[in-house]
Amino acid sequence: TTLGLTGEGGGIEHVVDINPHKHGRFMPGSGQEIISPERAAELKPDLVIVMNPIYVPEISRQLASLGVADARVVAV
Repeated sequence: TTLGLTGEGGGIEHVVDINPHKHGRFMPGSGQEIISPERAAELKPDLVIVMNPIYVPEISRQLASLGVADARVVAV
């Protein structure tokens, strides 16, 4: 990912991944903890950055189902 390649998090607090084997681990170089979508929902994010625009609708639906309908979802 861009985050891992640059070694900088740029104010990004967490990285979300649906793979449970990655939860509780940290991004190489930038150090953000990798968390589950459910844990992210508990944090009530204002902004969700998606690395691939094709996933924006799916992630938006999942966030809404987890009670995070107000988060702005953007792709890079």
